[in-house]
Amino acid sequence: MFRSLFSRRGAVALAAASVGVASLLAAAGTAGATVPNASLLIGSGSQTSYAVMTGLSPLFNGAAGCDLTASTSLPLALNCGTSTTTAGSVGGEQGFNVTAENPYDDFTVQAPAVGSGNGATQLIDAGAGSPTTTGYTLSYSRASAHKGNTTDNDVQFATDGVSWSTFSKVGSTATVQAKVTNITLTNLVAIWLGTLNCSIKGVTYNMDWICLGAKTSSPIDVYDAQTGSGTYSSWSGALGYTGASPAGITCSVCEAGWTPADVTADGPATAAHSNLFENQMATIAGRPDAKNAIYFFSLGRFTTTCTKIKYKAPASSGVCAGTGTNVTTLGGINGIGATQTTVQGTGGGGGVTFPVTRGLYNLYNNSSATVPASQATLNFVGENGFLCKSSTATDIDSQTGVSYRSEIESVIKANGFFPLDVSGSPFAEGSATYPGTITDAGYAANDNNAGNTGATGNGFCLVTNG
Repeated sequence: MFRSLFSRRGAVALAAASVGVASLLAAAGTAGATVPNASLLIGSGSQTSYAVMTGLSPLFNGAAGCDLTASTSLPLALNCGTSTTTAGSVGGEQGFNVTAENPYDDFTVQAPAVGSGNGATQLIDAGAGSPTTTGYTLSYSRASAHKGNTTDNDVQFATDGVSWSTFSKVGSTATVQAKVTNITLTNLVAIWLGTLNCSIKGVTYNMDWICLGAKTSSPIDVYDAQTGSGTYSSWSGALGYTGASPAGITCSVCEAGWTPADVTADGPATAAHSNLFENQMATIAGRPDAKNAIYFFSLGRFTTTCTKIKYKAPASSGVCAGTGTNVTTLGGINGIGATQTTVQGTGGGGGVTFPVTRGLYNLYNNSSATVPASQATLNFVGENGFLCKSSTATDIDSQTGVSYRSEIESVIKANGFFPLDVSGSPFAEGSATYPGTITDAGYAANDNNAGNTGATGNGFCLVTNG
């Protein structure tokens, strides 16, 4: 059902999932366990953050907790029994000292991507006590846009930019817009609303690349992403349109080249140009109007799914997965290119200059939900948990000899995104009306210490009440 069960303890995790967590809980209860069983934490939602979370999951899973094979543990119940869960103690999992990150050997997996909106709905339903998922209950959801529900908290752990994309070359032929590398936000709004026009030498052009600097007239053919995705929410929010088919999609002049044969192959023009899977140009590449197309793309996903990337301010170009030899442009907006400097800013959410940025979030059900997030969930994705707390800057991974913070940020960067800090220094995380409060003694000993939850609330994430 799930893509992967990660880490050194993957075989144990798989066994737990197979026999049923409920039965293991019962087994631990009858044995008189004094600490929680290792918890299976399931994340669902965003496609954009799927890869980065599948990279962060094994890092958390592999953080040594108690020794589940010790004589005083309950291995079949994944319970520490009376084995030590105190951070720094000798005799933890597989001989390593117990970490401050994962004392009870919790483990997390990522369900397949269904979009940020769908993931948030799954989480909200679980928080209302009526989960819509089949066979499992969601622990947290991945999102690439702020979702804004009052019963969940959105914890931003990374940042990304979103910009317009087009083909500068289709096959071996340059497109008319090949040298268009910048579009103003005002013109992008007009494109998606279908109102772009210009007059050149007495000739009026509507929805045409010539209005943006192309030397030859050619229609601008607008494509749009699935409305349930965070990338769609970020782009449509910045451009001020709603719905699956803004006027730029339905404009007749844009689809002048859409033939009956195209309709047979791909469906009516409006349907074929709407609801595309986010962060890819592959769907468009094989279509006869690919040479005129404009779409939008995550900077993080562009840098990790495209090759031969070149940056010439303000645009990047590269050959993206599934597009053959076509060359994709990731353009500038208002003369600013999407780069680490313009998207990450000066840290803590400040100093950002690129016009369309968005966060990567994990959402959890806060204390106002009917069924709030579990203590294990908060220990992983909460603002004082593994991905966020300031103490990871000094907590050393005994298996690698480097800090967990450097490992977390390396995974974020390897997936094309950027941490919210620029120098490994924590910042004021903000506060939520309904926080997720860590009360379990084992988690609280590490997550609630002054270094993580002092008066300034310093950490490496930004928390927003939905």
